[in-house]
Amino acid sequence: MFGLKWRALPGLRAGDWRSKLIAVSQALIGFVALLSTLAMLTRDPLMLLGVTAVQLLILVGVVLYVVVAIFAQRTMVLEEFDSGEMIFSEGDQGRHVYVIKSGTVEVLAKRPDGSQDVINRLGPGDHFGEMALLRKAPRSATIRTVTPVQVFKMNPSNFMALYTSLPGLRDHFQKVMQSRVREFELRK
Repeated sequence: MFGLKWRALPGLRAGDWRSKLIAVSQALIGFVALLSTLAMLTRDPLMLLGVTAVQLLILVGVVLYVVVAIFAQRTMVLEEFDSGEMIFSEGDQGRHVYVIKSGTVEVLAKRPDGSQDVINRLGPGDHFGEMALLRKAPRSATIRTVTPVQVFKMNPSNFMALYTSLPGLRDHFQKVMQSRVREFELRK
């Protein structure tokens, strides 16, 4: 369609989410530009009004994205761990939320006999540590690195500011937390 080939957008084929987001944004802006031109040529007041509304929504979305990105960048600290290190242990007080930049971690839960089971593995883009903050309870699992890991660490007040102000983020964390609680209960 319109002569667009996948080889022109290598990031889409490779699965890089940032490239996909940029490509979709550019396509949307191009489509709105075409609609704007059509609206001006036809001088249709309803079409002009609709295009203006869409442009305002895009602008609001871009501004919100930039605000959240700047806030996250300024509030997160990059930390590095070698393989085999404990990031935190079950029973610890929850002090931070972590987002994995690179590497792999294991989620370990204690059995009644004191041994630990690997209940999950997390990789780049995954997060952990939010359950203790949201539930105001001690850590429910131990996190141990499998490979060298880089994580972004966010303190509770900054996490809660994002959590309470962004409904989509709040919904995501609630769904993930419910899923993890179900997994944890099934393992017991």
